[in-house]
Amino acid sequence: MITEDQIRRYALSLPETDEADHWGKPSFRVKNKIYAVIQPDGVSLLVKLTAEDREAYTTIDPDVYRVPPKYPTLNYVIVQLELVDPIELNSLIFKAWSLVAPKRVVKSFVP
Repeated sequence: MITEDQIRRYALSLPETDEADHWGKPSFRVKNKIYAVIQPDGVSLLVKLTAEDREAYTTIDPDVYRVPPKYPTLNYVIVQLELVDPIELNSLIFKAWSLVAPKRVVKSFVP
């Protein structure tokens, strides 16, 4: 299973990312815009996506990806860390980061 430390290490490797508390949970942000939040259950991560990506992921694999009950109209998805492929999770975190990071930063960053 992917750990909180692994998520933190990857998220903080992305330019201009800061970690900040979000209602008692670690969140990852760019210029105070949240793109991922580690959930207190220790087995899931809230990740920002586009509406299209959210629909695709939750349709293709609803055991791994689900719409958070608190945010049915926002483009976030809950990812089950014990079920997700680590490379796919990094890709999702990168997508989430690219949605909130300044476009010039995204263009200049090569992972």
